[in-house]
Amino acid sequence: MSYRLLALPLLSLPFIALPSYANSSTELDTMVVTATKTPTSIHKTGSSITVISADDIARRQFQTLADALQDVPGMHIVQTGVKGSQTSVFMRGTKSEHTMVLIDGVEMNDPSSPTASFDFANFLLEDIESIEIVRGSQSVLYGSDAIGGVIHIRTRTGKGKAKIRGKVEAGMNSTHHETVSLSGSNENVSYAVSMGLLKTDGETITPEKYITAGGVSDDDGYDNKVFSTKLLWQVSSNFEANFSARYIESESDIDGFLTEDIDRTNDSEQLFITANLIGLFLNEQWQSTFSIARTDIERKNKDGRRNVTETLEDTQFEGIKNKFGLQNDLFFFDNQTITVGLEYEDEKVNSDGFTSYGDTGFGHYIIDQDTHADRQTKSIYIQDQINFNNKVSTILGLRYDDPDDFGSETSYRATTSYQVMDSSRVYGSYSTGFRAPSIYELYGHQPNSYGAYTGNPDLKPETSKGWEIGINQSLFNNKTNVNLTYYKSNIEDLMTIEYTGSDSTTINIDEVDIHGVESSISIQALPFLDIGLNYTFTRIEDKDDIDTELVRRPKHKASINLDFYPTERMTVTTNIQYTGPRSDVEAFGNTVKVGGYSIINVATNYQVSPLTRVFARIDNLGNKKYEPALNFQALGLTGYLGIELVNY
Repeated sequence: MSYRLLALPLLSLPFIALPSYANSSTELDTMVVTATKTPTSIHKTGSSITVISADDIARRQFQTLADALQDVPGMHIVQTGVKGSQTSVFMRGTKSEHTMVLIDGVEMNDPSSPTASFDFANFLLEDIESIEIVRGSQSVLYGSDAIGGVIHIRTRTGKGKAKIRGKVEAGMNSTHHETVSLSGSNENVSYAVSMGLLKTDGETITPEKYITAGGVSDDDGYDNKVFSTKLLWQVSSNFEANFSARYIESESDIDGFLTEDIDRTNDSEQLFITANLIGLFLNEQWQSTFSIARTDIERKNKDGRRNVTETLEDTQFEGIKNKFGLQNDLFFFDNQTITVGLEYEDEKVNSDGFTSYGDTGFGHYIIDQDTHADRQTKSIYIQDQINFNNKVSTILGLRYDDPDDFGSETSYRATTSYQVMDSSRVYGSYSTGFRAPSIYELYGHQPNSYGAYTGNPDLKPETSKGWEIGINQSLFNNKTNVNLTYYKSNIEDLMTIEYTGSDSTTINIDEVDIHGVESSISIQALPFLDIGLNYTFTRIEDKDDIDTELVRRPKHKASINLDFYPTERMTVTTNIQYTGPRSDVEAFGNTVKVGGYSIINVATNYQVSPLTRVFARIDNLGNKKYEPALNFQALGLTGYLGIELVNY
């Protein structure tokens, strides 16, 4: 059976953007923070926003951040193989480096990666309260790296009596996943601590067609450990101090390019820390938040050589980002909130080591890592949220960034939301944004046997401008909710690598136009059945060559979610995902067209008692053989069983 046929009817849907996660009756009641940096009703933001709650994560049994984002409108996830493999997100057709990722306000993008992007492969959803996804440029509040949008992960806050929660999950490929957490609060202090471990033998990421005849397929295993803590202290009625930290340690087995490799590994250690001091002044008309944050990511790649034709690798990368911020929220006028913020950011990158490729008769080809550089950026922003009445809300924002290694940048944004009637809302926005060149793109040094990659300190930032307009409509006494958004954006001075013989550098050359439609419909079909449908259309045109499509962005993407409640204690969720044809890069650098694919995931939960839940899940029910990225094979059919216990 072709599961693709089940998804094709969605291609004719004219609806968009609110996710199937959100219940149709709650859209107007949801409070979000990411779009404005202050708690705001979602219907007053004028932005396209998806919220994934802790209940959504538990019901659908997401293990990783990439799992949770798979069928969010406007997003496409590309994982180069099995769990732990490099994972990128393309939001509204932009590149992975155009999406900023935060946890409790701490930027998670890796300064040491070539484009300062975030690898979604290693983030487990332990102790997560919600994930907010805001699509469209958010540079006014977040500066560089937010042309495509922002993903903000919020961890749980301890509440009430001390609670211990434990979860154990086991499944195919010798997979086991354990989590334990402790949380609670008293009159002045709240605390939450969690630890998690995910370990699997995995499967090979090398497609069968590339495994040598008679050769042994080497499974690519994965090991991930995470520790998270969040503390809040209500010092007085007007002062609060809070602290959060997350540490991630991972080890991934990977293969060589189109070949099995039994001892090649990628290891990483990631630390994200933030502390905030919040004060209320002038009869609570002025709230001031002083924040400090640190991002510290270390990556190590190793590969042993067993004969002269194999690769020998020993490379190390470290990216550090320290950030200081002062945010002032002013409530001097009724129905108006003015936010003024100052930020100072210091980034550092260090890389060492070498990669020696096997001798095929012309000697060993060696690439060295030798980048040591830093950058400082000072920023100021102002935002005005105005609620003219119960129906019209407008947000205006302006930002100025002053890096020390290239010219300053000014960004602006305006949004409007109009509640036409209780069941209808229209919204729209216009914004500009930018992405600063990464430290590697500016100052990177990567010598090889015949030449070198050298950063280009004369690079200009990538800049964007774009707009969106959408409508949210509730029907049939709030039992059906439809959301439709059309967006268009232009990005100039896109960066690309230019080769001159064996030498290379990064230059500004490309300009692209992007437009698309995001649609969703959620239906409470029966008291025991909820249906969610979404479809995304994305069209990207290279201004220099309109016939060229940027790689790994499908034009069509759709999903169906069925939530079935056979009893008060039991849920069964079925998810069908369709990804359409797209362009990708083959072994010798040529762009080729690859076909689409569909997969089915099923999850069931049974609440044995208020303190005990048992659950089971099957991913890729049809055992579909597919490659999210060309020449990197995804997991086949996998099944899991688990139990969660809570002790008060």
